[in-house]
Amino acid sequence: MKERIKSWTLTILVAISVFLTWQLWNYQPNYALLDEDTGYVPSENLGKELSLKEVIWPQQLVFHQGVDQHGVDGSDRLLSAFYEDFLDSRFEDITLNQDYEIRDLYDGQREAELVFPAPIPGEALERILDIESDTPYLSIDSVDRIILSDQGGDSENLQVKFVSYSEPVVLEGETNFSLSEFRERYIERMDEFPEVFPYELPGSDFIQKTVYLPAEPITYNSVSDTSTALNYNDFLSLLFSDSDYVRQYHQDNQEASFTDGNRMMSLEDNGDYLTYVNPVYSENSSDNQQHVVTTTFDFVNSRGGGWTDDYRLYDWEHRRSGEHATYRMVVAGLPVFESRGRDLASINVSRSGGQVSEFSRPLFNLDESPIDTQGAEELASGSEVLAYVERQFETDRIENIQVGYQMEKTDNLVIRFEPSWYVKYDGSWYSVEPNKEEE
Repeated sequence: MKERIKSWTLTILVAISVFLTWQLWNYQPNYALLDEDTGYVPSENLGKELSLKEVIWPQQLVFHQGVDQHGVDGSDRLLSAFYEDFLDSRFEDITLNQDYEIRDLYDGQREAELVFPAPIPGEALERILDIESDTPYLSIDSVDRIILSDQGGDSENLQVKFVSYSEPVVLEGETNFSLSEFRERYIERMDEFPEVFPYELPGSDFIQKTVYLPAEPITYNSVSDTSTALNYNDFLSLLFSDSDYVRQYHQDNQEASFTDGNRMMSLEDNGDYLTYVNPVYSENSSDNQQHVVTTTFDFVNSRGGGWTDDYRLYDWEHRRSGEHATYRMVVAGLPVFESRGRDLASINVSRSGGQVSEFSRPLFNLDESPIDTQGAEELASGSEVLAYVERQFETDRIENIQVGYQMEKTDNLVIRFEPSWYVKYDGSWYSVEPNKEEE
């Protein structure tokens, strides 16, 4: 009798084991349906991995000789050629000078000034320039302008000045940038470039921040290009530690969102733009030793999907509640500021307590060859822009003035970029078009 009971018990246990195995092999949890519903196809090619020097780029190059000033922006290949030569140069004998006055900045006979849209952190300066290793220059926090000076006479090298508005200080040194090329290729030809005049922005009395505006009306090309949509599924594995636990739902506006119960990724503007939020609590964000620019740049290179088009560092800020950096799309050498009243052409990364807390970026990339660059539009001169801006804005809150592109994206993935004047006012960029307003 006991043997018969043992046999039946064993039979029942085997049956239960077979049933559980069958359940294990056939059961699929709900979150696995995410890939099936969204047509997920893994992609190995998102964006490029770049070096920091490829995204820290000047917005303008200005030549000084006596009272004459001429300048070019990113739409002129001359700026790229000059800056690439600058990056290939070596810098040495750098010392700190805290006794500068504004007139001392432009005391050379011939000078070239690199104007950057955002200060370059000292930490990033180390990574992009070849600076003599024993130079004790690290006391500077950031650099706003870089000036190369030809002192003339028996001088064999160009002098270099790194200007910081925020501290304010100036670093002086020498560079092996070719003196003969500096004179022959740039200074002696400066009359061929547009004439500009300085406009002083509010700020320190010690070193006044200046923007340079064209003396005459200027013409820029309109650009049309096609684009390719990025697969947002590729970002699930990049932004979430375990994409198997990510679930999808639709918000009231029908835009799709994805969450693992803590972090959230959302698609906006018909899937053209991605936003990501990772709730991070921190009482003090200053504990992180790495600068927000280098941290956010490294994040985009890795977990941010890489650089799908040309982007440049255009802004960063450090606050007690958190830190933020913006990398702006550049087309034909000019920054893209807005689309339909929204900024959909920038990569934004925020950090809190040493961790990335927010991230947003476009979900498309431009094709390599524009389909049309023939259309041209004449923009107002610098004096006309200033007259208009001073009527519309409080001048003590103006931070920058430059030309950029408005972006218009159509349903067939064709994007058109129209040139316009822009003013950075109280931290935000606004399009200003004096000629159209008069019409």
